[in-house]
Amino acid sequence: MSSVIEKISDYWDKRSLTFDNDHDTENLSVWKNFLSEIIGKELNKTVLDVGTGTGFLANMISELGYHSIGIDISKGMMEYAVRYAAEKELDTVYMNASASELPFMDNTVDFIVNSRLIWTLVEADKAVSEWTRVIKPGGKILSFIRMNEGNSAMTVCNPHFYSDDKVDSSLDLNGARIEELSAVLLKNGLTDIQFIKLPDTAKNQEIKLQEWYEPWFVLSAKKPLTRRYKEEKAMSMYWNKSAEAYESVHQIADRKMWKKVLESMIGSKKNISILDVATGTGILAQLLGEMGYKRVLGTDVSEGMMNIAIKHAKESGIENISYSYANALELPFEDNTFDVVISSRLLWTLTEPEAAIKEWHRVVKNGGKVIAINELEPGKGIAYENIAEYIKCIDVDMLPYCPVGLDVIINNFRDNGLKNIELVHMKGCHLLNSSRENWYAFIGIK
Repeated sequence: MSSVIEKISDYWDKRSLTFDNDHDTENLSVWKNFLSEIIGKELNKTVLDVGTGTGFLANMISELGYHSIGIDISKGMMEYAVRYAAEKELDTVYMNASASELPFMDNTVDFIVNSRLIWTLVEADKAVSEWTRVIKPGGKILSFIRMNEGNSAMTVCNPHFYSDDKVDSSLDLNGARIEELSAVLLKNGLTDIQFIKLPDTAKNQEIKLQEWYEPWFVLSAKKPLTRRYKEEKAMSMYWNKSAEAYESVHQIADRKMWKKVLESMIGSKKNISILDVATGTGILAQLLGEMGYKRVLGTDVSEGMMNIAIKHAKESGIENISYSYANALELPFEDNTFDVVISSRLLWTLTEPEAAIKEWHRVVKNGGKVIAINELEPGKGIAYENIAEYIKCIDVDMLPYCPVGLDVIINNFRDNGLKNIELVHMKGCHLLNSSRENWYAFIGIK
């Protein structure tokens, strides 16, 4: 599609000189009132204008006080957008990028807006999927469209708009009706789809009488605010607050013994990669790095905890340890990536422990091991006291594995594809402030 996108970019570059004069039909005060109402009173919102053109929406959104970013494949169009922003002393940011390859991380913007873009999309499904990726859960996509009410609300229908057969045939939604547009949004996991007619935006009555005139609508869709997303943020907040004091009560004793036991479970072969899920302050990852395993990657939802882990790694001078933000339930790694996936004191904290086990099975290599280390109480399985604050913080009634019988965990390992499952007592391992050797590891092989 690169040649098609290049031709579309060239077309709009050539149109840039006259575009605003040709489209100077709008009552800006009506637009501003509508945008302010639909985006909301809270100004600390980031709004991404995809296919911004000469910045009609992006600059207006900046004027309203929101954080505004405009992207487009046409640098020629955006040169005008940048100039208008400078004239009005706006801080709108402009970037040269495709609607279907956004240069942003997942879940980073509050709103994605676009105007007269839908019908020009190449690989529309890919583009909407990309918008869904970038927008935050709970955020909205707002597509502004001029449509013909008398023709079942159809978008621009010109099969020869670009006068290039290859380009024109690539416009998936040229001529699409509203139900077809809605179907693309639904397919990509968006909900609460609404089709709203804007107030009269014409600058004057003469414009409304023109043969080409069509009213404006907005197609609105929401990215669901999932329970998992809310819990991840709450867990991150809880452990960030706990970070500074964590090691004072959780530091391990007899590091040599811990290393000996870990090697007995993992194996003596050092040329392997290990993922330490929910690494916390890196206690386990640090041990594994010191033991000489080739690659040790610690992940966590708490940056506060990992900042301490990173500090420890720097102080020790060990270069085979690294850290990365990741949710234990949704690891950002390809299938069959690691030789070993290990965790410590994690299972009890999870609201979806079985989903986590399934994910660990996915990223470990065939023949690799999943090792889940926990403190176990006789007759109770995994059970921790004083967890009321944690439960309250993440807003749940209970935790599936706290407490739970050992057979439940073993069966969940087995049900999610792991074999040769065993429960190993980590004899000789205990914490610095406790002599209790109540540490065990669930081990399964993929």
